[in-house]
Amino acid sequence: MAYVADVKNRVVKITLNDGKERTIRFTLNALAELEDKFGSVQAAFDKLEKEKSMIALRTILWAGLLHENPDITEHEVGDLIDLGYMAQLMESIGTALDNDLPKEPVVGATIPNE
Repeated sequence: MAYVADVKNRVVKITLNDGKERTIRFTLNALAELEDKFGSVQAAFDKLEKEKSMIALRTILWAGLLHENPDITEHEVGDLIDLGYMAQLMESIGTALDNDLPKEPVVGATIPNE
């Protein structure tokens, strides 16, 4: 049986145009926001990967930053993205998503007794 505590959580840090270091995390709230905007989390990443959508990139990064600043807007995030670092940013987003999601579905997950 998988335990919620077993889900790995490594930090992915990025520095955007304002010089401030931020952490990208895809929490349940972040994934719910992507689902709300795209219909599913997979649809959001498909739009980014297959269509190279700038809207998808901005929205996915926005969702990944909400845990640090729930009041930040997508437009504010868009102003922080330097187009010269797009490939690096996309790699960081992919790494953060990979780190925050379990490798296998957590079916019947429980929190172990402490």
